[in-house]
Amino acid sequence: MDIAGYRFITILVCVEIIIGCALLLYSHYFKLEKLQKYFENNEVVQHNNRVWSGNRPMDRAMRMGPISLFLTFPKSYIRLGDVSAEEIASVPLSLKRWATWPDYFVIQAFVWVGIRYVLYEF
Repeated sequence: MDIAGYRFITILVCVEIIIGCALLLYSHYFKLEKLQKYFENNEVVQHNNRVWSGNRPMDRAMRMGPISLFLTFPKSYIRLGDVSAEEIASVPLSLKRWATWPDYFVIQAFVWVGIRYVLYEF
């Protein structure tokens, strides 16, 4: 294939990873506490708060993980009993976006890496 396409995908992946990491850090440091208020009675979230109680980036990421998964795949976690439909419905749309969009950017970057590998390595 051509080198221009390879460079384009490489630059696209780099930009998406930078944007995704910036969004992740922003959501972990400025939106996590607001999101946790909607899950005060949730057993899974409270367990993670006890286990990962620090203020390091890893602690914040581990506390944001289940909340992000609850909002990304609500039907699965409602079926499992980890979260209730009322808890999911109580979260405003803007906070749902802050919890899910950074993950979408990172996933999309990995997809582009896979596409680059398929197109240019075979």
